[in-house]
Amino acid sequence: MAAELSWSQVHAFRLGRHHLTRRAPRQDLARVVGEIGGAQAQVMSAAELQVAVRVDCTVDDVRAALWKRKTLVKTWLMRGTLHLVPAADLPLYAAAMSTPWMRPTNAWFKYFGVTEPELRTLVEQIGRALDGGPKTREELIAALRKSSSERVRIILRSGWGTALKPVARRGLLCFGPNRGQSVTFVRPESWLGSWRELDPESALLEVARRYLRAYGPATKDDFARWWGNWAGVGKGAWAGLADELVPVSIEGRRADMLACELRHVAEPEGASAVHLLPGFDPYVMGHNSRDHLFEPAYRAKVSRTAGWISPVVIISGRVVATWTHAVAKKYLHVSVEPFRRLPPKALPAIRARASEITASLGLVDFDVKVIS
Repeated sequence: MAAELSWSQVHAFRLGRHHLTRRAPRQDLARVVGEIGGAQAQVMSAAELQVAVRVDCTVDDVRAALWKRKTLVKTWLMRGTLHLVPAADLPLYAAAMSTPWMRPTNAWFKYFGVTEPELRTLVEQIGRALDGGPKTREELIAALRKSSSERVRIILRSGWGTALKPVARRGLLCFGPNRGQSVTFVRPESWLGSWRELDPESALLEVARRYLRAYGPATKDDFARWWGNWAGVGKGAWAGLADELVPVSIEGRRADMLACELRHVAEPEGASAVHLLPGFDPYVMGHNSRDHLFEPAYRAKVSRTAGWISPVVIISGRVVATWTHAVAKKYLHVSVEPFRRLPPKALPAIRARASEITASLGLVDFDVKVIS
């Protein structure tokens, strides 16, 4: 083992790399999103807050980065889930998702009634259809009417984006600005005005490096879970990075980290601070198991049914409570439900975090209620 580490050291390292120890300035918004491996965005309000708790910005700044400055993009990526990532990083993710491990399963082809060649053709057809500008789902289906089957058109109407995810993984689709109540899709190369082709194997290794910088120390199974549990992807990434990794022990649990990062594992100032993290926060989503974050008895409070990850209160890197919020007349109401009695200094720190969130949401005041 290159080092014997405590969980306190590991939590402190990850908190710092997630920009939770100290919020970054507004101009670094896209950079921070890239350094945490994207913000999970199937609930956009949660994604906006994931950024705002790490960057001194408002949710309007996040929206402007997406739709005006185009420094962020929204698309299906890791785990087949919607994410916000820096526009500059999208070619990297698209290339990494072109590796052999990312092929849909035979069961997927059978269920949707298409062959692999038919899927490849459909992906290219959708990419070409989007080259002319933003299209709603119905406009996209209409553009494909002559070249697609009725079954394919039914699949395309699915709100889950089942048939659109392979297109997104190829870098041929991302979200455009809403048109009224309808979402639109665009071709990234046209929307962003540039694109670059990268080697898939090299891209996957670079994504794995970035993962380890934010979520390390970790195992190949942790990376595979974060990436999407495609068969062989963790093993392949770790094999490619073998010369760059060192093994460490975290209180008896083996993991790996980049050798160049080992000297940065310490307990920086602010590691014991309190944080209010929104739903689906990347800090909670990065590993195969969450037992290092909370005791198993509280798993159902954090990892709820249907993959729903609760907003959580973090102290010293560990989850100590869940929280909810409501907005009424420019007022933020925060309710905290602790797992155990909170330490005396926790409530003032929770109020400070709630004040930051209030400002990020453009609200005027807040209150905090602890549910005993």
